[in-house]
Amino acid sequence: MVGLQFRLGIACGAALFAVAGSATAQQDDTQEKVVADEVITIVAHRQPRELSEVAGTVSVISADELARDLVLNANDLFRYEMGVELDDTSSRFGHSGFRIRGIGGNRTAIVVDQVALADRFAVGSFSDTGRGLLDLGLANRVEILRGPASTLYGSDALGGVVAIETLSADDVLYGANRGTRVRLGASTDAQRGYGRVATAWSGGDHSVLIAGAAQYREELDAAAATTHDPQRIRQTGALLKWQTYTDKGTWQLSFDALRERRETEVLHSLGSGRQASTTALSGDDERYEWRAILRFRSEPNWLSERGEWRLYVQEAQTQQNSFEERGVLAEPLSIFRGFRYDYDSYGLAADLETEFAVGDMRHRLGYGFEFSRAEVWDERDAWQWNQIQQTATNVLLGETFPLRDFPRSQIDEVGLYLHDEMRLWRDGPSLSPGLRYERYALRTQQDSLFAERYPNSDVTDLTHDAWLPKLGLLWPLTDNAEWFAQYARGYRAPPFADVNVGLYYPQFRVLAIANPDLKPERGYTFETGLRWRSHQARASLTAFHNRYSDFIESRAALGFDPQRGLLIFQSINRDKVVVEGLEASWERDWTARWSSELWLQYLRSEDKNSGEPVASVSPPSMLAAVSYAPPSMNWESRWVMRAQRGQKQLFNADEEALFAAPGYATFDWLIQWYLSPDLQLGAGLFNLTDKTYWQPAQVNGYLASDPVVPLLSQSGRHLRLTLDVRF
Repeated sequence: MVGLQFRLGIACGAALFAVAGSATAQQDDTQEKVVADEVITIVAHRQPRELSEVAGTVSVISADELARDLVLNANDLFRYEMGVELDDTSSRFGHSGFRIRGIGGNRTAIVVDQVALADRFAVGSFSDTGRGLLDLGLANRVEILRGPASTLYGSDALGGVVAIETLSADDVLYGANRGTRVRLGASTDAQRGYGRVATAWSGGDHSVLIAGAAQYREELDAAAATTHDPQRIRQTGALLKWQTYTDKGTWQLSFDALRERRETEVLHSLGSGRQASTTALSGDDERYEWRAILRFRSEPNWLSERGEWRLYVQEAQTQQNSFEERGVLAEPLSIFRGFRYDYDSYGLAADLETEFAVGDMRHRLGYGFEFSRAEVWDERDAWQWNQIQQTATNVLLGETFPLRDFPRSQIDEVGLYLHDEMRLWRDGPSLSPGLRYERYALRTQQDSLFAERYPNSDVTDLTHDAWLPKLGLLWPLTDNAEWFAQYARGYRAPPFADVNVGLYYPQFRVLAIANPDLKPERGYTFETGLRWRSHQARASLTAFHNRYSDFIESRAALGFDPQRGLLIFQSINRDKVVVEGLEASWERDWTARWSSELWLQYLRSEDKNSGEPVASVSPPSMLAAVSYAPPSMNWESRWVMRAQRGQKQLFNADEEALFAAPGYATFDWLIQWYLSPDLQLGAGLFNLTDKTYWQPAQVNGYLASDPVVPLLSQSGRHLRLTLDVRF
């Protein structure tokens, strides 16, 4: 059945290209070659390429598109991007990353200025680091590479790559040697206020950029919620870049930092489940991260035609405090829980490229390496105060605090890659083989606290290496169309918290043990597609089949061990998961005033262990947009419809019904006024019909009866405004 769907999709795509090509030819018979302006991407090859040169699927969201779509934070970024979603979220801790074609969390790499962000770590109900994204306050461009990309990006790129590029001086300069850009925004969906100021100077061979961003927001006005969790979020970011040009190349030194504070009153779960006796619960959470990057972009030399070298250091800290009152107990309790997580890393990397010819065959050979070292640790603390007896204890549910969930760990990763693009003959197809060697080494450190709290938990060091091939084929069909196909292998090393886990509840006779035999997760993608473009229209059709094996299930129950008298938990590998689908897009400029866009996505998934669909893979969806821009006027307007089919009812391992997001269709109206060349005002009215709906990726795995589900619904009708000024 799936094969038939793929063949039908390819046939429809061929018809689509034929019709589009015929229509364009009828419009302009005298024009021999009509080619639309090409978009440049870096994420696909780690070197600049036109999208038509890439044997794969890449999306580029430019600074103009960020402004057009009124993007203020990560929630807005992929609102109109098919196949990419904000990953699962919570009312307190926020999102955990991005999901590409159904694969998300730490399985999707997020890089800022080519440096990978720290992984998310979560344990229990009171600790979740999320993933810092600067909330896009200082971002200027975002690229998305779909499917396994470990050949170029190593571990953690199992599902794909989201590459964020921050502002540079060239983006801000206005005139010969100075410029300032100011962006302000507000939205009623979460009482959001946003501001960014960036100033740049240039003189001789030097340039400097200084930028700062701040945002305030409250809890999302979830349409389905009758009880909200009041929340106040304050976020500030800073960016400094210095750049100088020399005969040998360009040096750039950058420093960016983010600080976020969340204050939350958790009301939705009071009096139910584990909070049956809880009368008050609040959280005071803070995240701080910074990174410094030294980059050198070389001029042609004996080693390469072009290249970039990077040396970086970064740190991410999370501190989360929870305060709970259990006032209905016979002896009321006040409970404090604290969580600290530190992730420090540094690394050295190079991406080089050279061009040469062997006979009539031209080569663009890319090669490089990456080395990184990360040191990571966490600590949980807790105490409870008996209000009647006036006594305190640091023992909760049999756990003695403080404690760690894993021993202090050091992670070394080394990757070497080689990637070639061979043009087989003039104006002919290009073959692009690639290969990476990846080595992952996890080393536990001396940790007296972990050893004291979990004397019966063995820990282990772990070393894995892998060869990760890739093969692409790009075949030009005409000057304006090409067919591509690729095979790529993905890889994700076993996370430190799954290999060495600390969990021992004497009260419940529960013990978690290490797994030195834990295998890496692996992915295999097969992808093929057609792309066509002209001055008036663009179209594409892509079919893909992704297989993932050895998925890691954290802390799976293995059963009762009679020798120890304990219930044993251990992280283990699960069987294969298949995700496949079709993606189609079509854009058309009908006249100088009117244009339209259409995107369609169909996904199908199967867990080979259960035979059921994978809950994290969203149902089929579509997006349609119509734009109107009078050529003699200083404004443009855009109407957008998004629609998604409802999720199939799924059940967890205990046969409890999971929440199935219903289908929906929403309508947005966006408008931009260009009051002057230096002043732009944007406005958007979102969810015009005030529809109550959920994004499936953000409610994945929740029980249908979970009281948090209404809070995770999207906002009803709301207004957003932006103002951009340059001088």
